[in-house]
Amino acid sequence: MKQPYTPRPNSNRKFVGGYRPRIDAWEKARGKVEYIDDITLMSRFPGLLYAKVVRCPYARARIKKIDVSRAEQLPGVVAVMTYQDPEFTSLKPTNAGWTDGVDTVSYDRKMWPFNDRRVLGDYACWVTDEVGAVVAAESEEIAEEAIRLIDIEWEVLPFVLDPIESMKPGAPNIHPEISQNNVLPPEKIGGEDVFVDKGDVDAGFAEADVVIEDTSIHHNAIQASLDNWCCLVDWTDEKLTVYSNSFEADQSRMHISQMLDLPLHKVNVICSYLGGQFGRGDTGDQPFFLFTAILSKKTGRPVKFRHTRRESFHDSRQPAIYTGKVGAKKDGTITSLYFKSIGNAGAYADQTIFALKFAPAEIAEVSFASIPNVKMESYAVYTNKLPACMMRGVGNSQFNLIWAHLVDLLAEKLDMDPIDLCIKNFGHEWETLPNKSVAEVLKQGAEKIKWKEKRHKPGQGPTYDKVKKRGIGFSLHPAWHAEWQEVRRGHIPVSITLNSDCTVILEAPTIETGTGSNTCNVLGCAEALNFLGITTEDIHWNHVVNTETSLKDCVQTDSAVSYLQSEKLAIAAKEVKKQILERAEPVLKAESKELDIIDGRIFIRETPDQGITVKELLFQGDLIPIVALTNQTPNPKETGVPYFANFAEVEVDTDTGKVNVLHLVVINDCGTVMFASGAEAQQVGGQVMGLGEALTEEIIYDEITGVPLNFNFIDYKIPTMADMPEIDPILLEIWKGAGEYGACGIGEGTLTCTPRAVMNAIYNAIGVRINDIPIKPEKVLRALGKV
Repeated sequence: MKQPYTPRPNSNRKFVGGYRPRIDAWEKARGKVEYIDDITLMSRFPGLLYAKVVRCPYARARIKKIDVSRAEQLPGVVAVMTYQDPEFTSLKPTNAGWTDGVDTVSYDRKMWPFNDRRVLGDYACWVTDEVGAVVAAESEEIAEEAIRLIDIEWEVLPFVLDPIESMKPGAPNIHPEISQNNVLPPEKIGGEDVFVDKGDVDAGFAEADVVIEDTSIHHNAIQASLDNWCCLVDWTDEKLTVYSNSFEADQSRMHISQMLDLPLHKVNVICSYLGGQFGRGDTGDQPFFLFTAILSKKTGRPVKFRHTRRESFHDSRQPAIYTGKVGAKKDGTITSLYFKSIGNAGAYADQTIFALKFAPAEIAEVSFASIPNVKMESYAVYTNKLPACMMRGVGNSQFNLIWAHLVDLLAEKLDMDPIDLCIKNFGHEWETLPNKSVAEVLKQGAEKIKWKEKRHKPGQGPTYDKVKKRGIGFSLHPAWHAEWQEVRRGHIPVSITLNSDCTVILEAPTIETGTGSNTCNVLGCAEALNFLGITTEDIHWNHVVNTETSLKDCVQTDSAVSYLQSEKLAIAAKEVKKQILERAEPVLKAESKELDIIDGRIFIRETPDQGITVKELLFQGDLIPIVALTNQTPNPKETGVPYFANFAEVEVDTDTGKVNVLHLVVINDCGTVMFASGAEAQQVGGQVMGLGEALTEEIIYDEITGVPLNFNFIDYKIPTMADMPEIDPILLEIWKGAGEYGACGIGEGTLTCTPRAVMNAIYNAIGVRINDIPIKPEKVLRALGKV
């Protein structure tokens, strides 16, 4: 029988770390929470128009001639604009990766310098690329019909889908203004092609007793967020107002302001709740914000643009072909590590370098400190597939697929338990080996999955139902992120307003994407204000981010909001207490240093009977609330990171090739568990994505035409509840970060280890390795020599 699990707290806390409903659970359950489509209604915006854009039907093409006269004559069409109009020809080239959402940056400070996009240009780089013309009409149906009536003469150009072919001489040059060989050139942040080079890897391999080399291939899964991209723009003489489901309101304002040459105070971006994100919003500098705005200005009416479900297949995880090589002594000491990746960037660069260089470099820093020789190189290659870059676990999922593969290979070669191999070698420079977090995470996972009892030689376990084989496997990874890794966010403003009746208005601006970070903030605020004797019900969190009235938003990426804003709220709470005590000085006739507050009562420490409640104090004066605002940067103290792991048990039908995952154990060392219910929900929910990527999800292209064939939720197979196995989430508090709570991110990485844990379990079951996901039945049968 499944035993209930209770996380081990690292301190006694009243609010932080417990199991409770989310702060928005009741509103969501009743359907009271408003998402973008609830807000952008005709009833709220009289005269609302709907925008549609021409989408190229070819993998690569250029417009030779365009005629919009038939579209203009369609009743209900209010405006038709083309790439030839001066409003578009005057726009600078841009990209959709100005920032990964961590900070807010201007055009000249874009994270990646590859300006490979034109807003409504004449050149298309993949099927469904937005080019040529846009329309604004009285309904979406009329707008769609108008798009069909636009006559375009296309120059169909040669295309390439495979990154290896794209790198060869004579391949179609997709963005000659960026690269002559389709390989993205080195730049400041990602660095040279060899972006990590520690020690001498060749010498390390030479001194090794065992050297292993192999490959793994990760495909371009899709985020599949239910809330498709959408915006409504109302551009009047006074200002431009945007309602959006971007999860980075201040960055959206910066993008629109700089691209349309408007002062920031003339642009206002308003965002409410968001229905899932998973990395989709990390390419937030989208051209559709701009052409929707231009249509609004031209028509003098509010204009709405949104993706259909098919159009939401808009960008994806970065596919990567990885080669890995590891050398080790007979006792398991790793002497050298080498990794090389070739990434299919697709039609536009966006955040592809983040996945291929930025994230792996961070992994090397926090995991390979004790390995003397490490080399990593990577090549991002343009092709004519959909743009590929950001998805939950960005860069980490692809890297884990090869890293944990090498661990399993090496352990088998050395006749060593791979758990012992990990504990012996992996950790960060802030702690000597064995790393306590690595050891405890793997110990807890092994016990839960019954590692010692169930593990057997590959392919040599018992057979069930005559044809079914079972196996177990695991994968380990560093957490993403700790506070010191978020310094580039800059200042994080939060404020606490304490009303006279001791209720609280919490201004911790972030767009809630469904992760529960808002609950972490309220719990952190309640914990810090515990001296007032209030509860979470006394705290109102303002969920709407409005760049005209809100503080700068903290973006829900890297799973960092759950602790970053809470850490700053702890500082703000101290200021609240300070102001209360200063107000109490003349009333109690004592200096504030002689006073204290417990359970909402202020008293003199030496004569505790002399006191007054905070509420009584605040009602004596002019009823002006106490406001504490802090605007500080993340704590830069380098504390390393904790680790997490997934263990999997699978059953493989050797007749059909079907893989059935029986059991998953998901273990996260969190430092501090901010919100146990939400953390476990992240652990469990992440397995839907992890198993989907491992076994079923895949975008299929027609190799002859370059047309994607399954941009829908029927043929692109996402696991359902019926497909999910028993999942055991385990939360640990071993590592401790800086700050009041010392937490780390959890949601970003809970799917990262799943594919390789399943793949290692499949190998343990059938004795044959498959390193190209998704692992479909035909691949299993091929590996077994049955097809």
